[in-house]
Amino acid sequence: MRTVVLFPTAGEAEAFRRRCPGVAYRITGVGPAAAAAATARAIVDERPDLLLLAGIAGVYPASEVAVGEVVAVAEERVEGLPERYADAYRPTFAVPGLRTAVSNSVARSGAAPAGAEVENMEGAAFFAVAAALGVPAAEVRAVSNRVGEPFGVWRVADACEALARELALLVGEIGSVSSLD
Repeated sequence: MRTVVLFPTAGEAEAFRRRCPGVAYRITGVGPAAAAAATARAIVDERPDLLLLAGIAGVYPASEVAVGEVVAVAEERVEGLPERYADAYRPTFAVPGLRTAVSNSVARSGAAPAGAEVENMEGAAFFAVAAALGVPAAEVRAVSNRVGEPFGVWRVADACEALARELALLVGEIGSVSSLD
């Protein structure tokens, strides 16, 4: 199975690159427009059987997800859309062994959680493009911070190491994981 892992930034990818040197990965850039464009480009160029989006996330205060924990995103919601246009994006590939969490895709940190446990900026765009082009997709996030904390206290390096460990296990198990289609 041809798997391609997408990361918003090179910093988020570095620990994974060291652990899994033979696995294809790409940097999308930060935010929904960059993620959508890079996801489409990866599908056209790489023709993957599976796309994984991986990166850091912030956790909302009411969530039981801990800083440092790695989660599989069960649903992405686009924060800020009027209710009549609101949509939820879900993975089409099952990630084994991780707690699942609902995520808000936000344009800026600190949006109202509306039932979400974590937030990031790329997930909904990634899922929308993968679904439109018929490629199975999943998202894995490592929590680096509590939403609203200043960047100086984020645990980015620890989160990226935890993310790389879980991704290495997942990539090793890819043959036994089933599609949700």
